[in-house]
Amino acid sequence: MKTHDFYYDLPPELIAQTPLSHRDESRLMTLERAGGTIGHHVFRELPDLLSPGDCLILNDSRVIPARLIGRRLPGWGVCEVLLLHEETSATGEQELIWECLVRPGRKMRMGTELSFGEGELSAQIVGELPGGNRLVRFDCKGIFMETLERLGQMPLPPYIREELHDPERYQTVYAKTPGSAAAPTAGLHFTPELLEQIRARGVEIGFVTLHVGLGTFRPVREAE
Repeated sequence: MKTHDFYYDLPPELIAQTPLSHRDESRLMTLERAGGTIGHHVFRELPDLLSPGDCLILNDSRVIPARLIGRRLPGWGVCEVLLLHEETSATGEQELIWECLVRPGRKMRMGTELSFGEGELSAQIVGELPGGNRLVRFDCKGIFMETLERLGQMPLPPYIREELHDPERYQTVYAKTPGSAAAPTAGLHFTPELLEQIRARGVEIGFVTLHVGLGTFRPVREAE
């Protein structure tokens, strides 16, 4: 299998920059497994495409505002940090050390100190990982996740240029467990009403927690 097997053209004009006013108005394509027939629908028609006894599994991971814009010390050059996942110590305890994507990478080496929100949140680069990621230790004056909610931004995909005015539109309606650096986008089209219709049809709904991380931001690099 080669990386070029996954290449395809996606015209920029076909990439939606803002969400629809109603989540379930998105388009839905179906593929009949037996005959290979392709069907085109609207997402709100999903209940009619399911059968009693089916089981629908949804990812209840919640996106954290993982994008931080701050300053490098000394000098106060602008920096950007994207939190991917929190590291765990040898004892199993969390130490506010996160694996992160950083920018500009060449200026954020071991020992670099960072400041966010006028010093409300500070950090230091404590490790450099293969592939360019950094280990960043944070020092917070309050509760870290509450501070992140105030200072952080939603980490939108790079092909989205428009500002997100309502952060909840980048969450599924059933998002529960914080930890993702990007939304499980297939679930963004569900509404509470649609979920009730699916249950009423006799379809069981189950939940798993699968946090979305670095894999959603980087292309496949291996040749085979």
